[in-house]
Amino acid sequence: MKLLAEILGIVLILFMCSCEKYWDDHYNSQPETVDQNVWEALQDEANITLFIQFVNEYNYDTLFLTNDTYSLFIPVDDAFREFLDTGQMTSSILDYHISLHFIQSGYIQGKRKIQTLAEKFALFEKYGNSSLFDGIPVTFESPLYRNGKFFIIDKVGLPKPNLYEYFAVNNPVLKSYFDSQDSIILDKEKSRPIGFDDFGNTIYDTVSETINIFEKEYFPVSEEFRNKTATIVFPLEDDYNAALTEMALALGSGYQDYNDIPLIWQYEELIPYLLEHGVFENMLEESDFMKPPGRDSVKLKNILGDSIFVSYQPVDKAICSNGYAYNYADFSIPDTLFSGSVRYEAEWLLDETGINKYVWNEEAKVISDLPFEPRQEYIPDASNDSILTVYLTNKYSGTYSVEFNVDNLFPRKYQMIVRTHMNIGGIYDIYVNDELVKTFDYYDYILWRGLYFSVTGERYLPEGSFNIFDCWVENIYEYGKAKIRFEYNAPGNVQTNGLVVDYIEFIPAK
Repeated sequence: MKLLAEILGIVLILFMCSCEKYWDDHYNSQPETVDQNVWEALQDEANITLFIQFVNEYNYDTLFLTNDTYSLFIPVDDAFREFLDTGQMTSSILDYHISLHFIQSGYIQGKRKIQTLAEKFALFEKYGNSSLFDGIPVTFESPLYRNGKFFIIDKVGLPKPNLYEYFAVNNPVLKSYFDSQDSIILDKEKSRPIGFDDFGNTIYDTVSETINIFEKEYFPVSEEFRNKTATIVFPLEDDYNAALTEMALALGSGYQDYNDIPLIWQYEELIPYLLEHGVFENMLEESDFMKPPGRDSVKLKNILGDSIFVSYQPVDKAICSNGYAYNYADFSIPDTLFSGSVRYEAEWLLDETGINKYVWNEEAKVISDLPFEPRQEYIPDASNDSILTVYLTNKYSGTYSVEFNVDNLFPRKYQMIVRTHMNIGGIYDIYVNDELVKTFDYYDYILWRGLYFSVTGERYLPEGSFNIFDCWVENIYEYGKAKIRFEYNAPGNVQTNGLVVDYIEFIPAK
């Protein structure tokens, strides 16, 4: 019986402790309430008289005559005086300190976006017993009054730009890139057929809409949301231009500073690379980019869902209304973006029209006395698992040429490499920008038992039935696409005439 009494006593003590903890948690999270109008309560606060003055000047005191509930973030008088030394009070600034929502901080841990009367979102943060309004410490939190509550802060908060507005000021090239991604598309649901043309084709009363490809794929930087944010790490204008100048000096060839780097290259290569490695979902802190001990990078997931390795360190966090913006601690452009080789896969010149059926696409200009069908053949040893093949008739002596443009190249000297099939060819003249750069006889492979001696002095061994031939290219004088032409000259002594190309590669000369 004594043992049973002891057990019951222990159970009773545990029950009482658990009840005490429940009510402690309840009262810690449930705000104290006061049966008074919040506007009346503000009159008793001695250090917020300027806020009360501005509320009266802008006739905002009428807000508190209704049953609407407000949360007020009130700068102290010294904060307003400091702000007014250099700034001017406006209704939008006052709006930014008033939210038509009851902020119950006891239920918040971490970040919470709150919408203000300025129709801008501010950032409220709560960590333990500390609260922040747009990064400004909250020094006092009032109880809940009949129509709201107030928080006292020691600095005037300013409406934050969204990410689009932020970069429009701090790096206009990124803003211009965002603008360049606008595209007009057909709204198929709203478009309707209205008749036929003279050839029997249906005519539509088309309805189009404009979408921004970047905002659709990455993040709507020009819009604001309560529960959707992003982090963008992108260099500020001065750092960006300094890195471009460093790149220009490395390129040489008349490049002197950032003004010489083509904008098209920035739009097609540099900025997409930086965004792929610098746009993340949610608001990431600098600590999220900390590298593990002994590592020079950290693995993160970008906003596209791809895993990337981040080696840079973000600095100078800017709070925006829809996310964070960071600068680079030390920004430089990876030389692989402008000093590496450029490879063009030959099968990119073909469009598939059916099973094993192909035609030249609009990039290719073909001149031939006879029609020869191009093919895309799948070869395990090919660079992209496939090659471009055109079989000519045996000992064909007519005209045949293929002309096309390859990717944009910077002006410099290049080693141009063509990977091809050694047993299918003829004698070809190869032109770059209408200048003859190489005449190659495929029979040379047979004479040299598959070996090829490069213009660099290297010796290339065959890989199965494939090898390369190369030449120097020195006639690219400005940034842009290079025009390539393979011109059939004669059948030569090879058994099979035709054209087989795996890829064409441009390697900057050392």
